[in-house]
Amino acid sequence: MNLCRPSALLIGLTLFAGCAASTPVTQHGRMREVLREGNTQPRISLVEVTQRPGAIGVGALAGLAGEVTVVDGNVWIARSRDGSAIISGPAVVSGDNATLLTVAHVDRWVEVPLPQGGGGAELAKSIAAAARGQGIDTSKPFPFVVDGQLTELEAHVIAGSCPIANPEGDAPWRFTLEKPTAGLLVGFYAEGQDGVMTHHGDKTHTHVVFDQDGRTVTAHADHAAVAPGAVVRVPAGS
Repeated sequence: MNLCRPSALLIGLTLFAGCAASTPVTQHGRMREVLREGNTQPRISLVEVTQRPGAIGVGALAGLAGEVTVVDGNVWIARSRDGSAIISGPAVVSGDNATLLTVAHVDRWVEVPLPQGGGGAELAKSIAAAARGQGIDTSKPFPFVVDGQLTELEAHVIAGSCPIANPEGDAPWRFTLEKPTAGLLVGFYAEGQDGVMTHHGDKTHTHVVFDQDGRTVTAHADHAAVAPGAVVRVPAGS
């Protein structure tokens, strides 16, 4: 296993093999109150999130004005405008606030191969199995990054309303992958956190980050699959 293989989107992230310890995960806003009940006020500044090193997070801007993805302190924001996804980042902009954000700060990561690849619930099971293999208590939420070849992807960027919680609301920007491409799946595995950290029936809340036509794109991943040979990164212990 090559624990120091760099990713173009994760330069600077430290990988380390060791016994895992619990990584504190903080939740700002709850899925139900934000997406279904419409309480979309600002809850945390993204500048504040990145004041500590190693930030990783997924969520939504205040007012559901866009998607937020944080990878190793790099903040990517996607907004839907006139049928296109407008991406900003990786530098954080003062004044950008999240209404919904699951966030952790990871000093070191361990990399585990996913020889079978896969997607959906099977990928979630593989992520959990990889984490347990590193001594992580998967009954508690933990962050992960899957790095590999995306073979399937259905994604969206909200535009004022969540299409999952409120299908009749404002239409999001949607994306369907047409051909395999390298990318990252960034998210949190969280059992028993339906309506808080995850949508009901899901064990993960996942965003995607990939390059398209020379630009970085990020979005909420509704469904994703990776080819065999992908790796998952989970927090490492001391």
